[in-house]
Amino acid sequence: MLQSNPPTNPELRRQLRQARLAISPVDRLASAWSITRSQPILNRLRRGKKIALYVPVGGEFPTWPLILTALHRGCQVFLPQTPQRGRQLRFVRLDARSSWSLGKFNIPVPNHTEQCRPKDLDTVFVPLLGFDHQLARMGQGGGYYDSTFAFRRLRRTWQQPKLIGLAFQIQQVANLPVNTWDLRLDALQTECNYLHPALHQT
Repeated sequence: MLQSNPPTNPELRRQLRQARLAISPVDRLASAWSITRSQPILNRLRRGKKIALYVPVGGEFPTWPLILTALHRGCQVFLPQTPQRGRQLRFVRLDARSSWSLGKFNIPVPNHTEQCRPKDLDTVFVPLLGFDHQLARMGQGGGYYDSTFAFRRLRRTWQQPKLIGLAFQIQQVANLPVNTWDLRLDALQTECNYLHPALHQT
């Protein structure tokens, strides 16, 4: 866990990116496969469920083993497409018929006619740069996930979809600065364990 004294946001982001990139390819692959054996994660991957994942870039926690597992278990898998304008992500279906193209920031996106509204997803696995023990999330800084799922802040009881962060344990910090528009995660999975607030059930 990185300790902050606390550094400024740009400095903390730099430290977290460096720590994440320092993880070896072998350890990345082992971590990626390890979470496919996590029972809380497998409980979310039930046949017919609409699951959003992401194509990892820039040292993000790798997701291909989890994507393959979700498809194998009969889930409907969707990947985010970053808009050219605005902050609202679109979620595009991934299946055996999908071809690929490069989207914004050169992130691969499946070419598929089927999309899913964010409100209709069951579980969204979210990339992140850092997290703390209260499951506050620091993203890359674009605000896409915060904006796309801002509607959850308006709900007091039913909160769908569930947002589960994926990260390496080294990305944990003591305390993250939190803004009013930042969304907290419902749970978080690292290569070591599954974390969730005591008052929330996933």
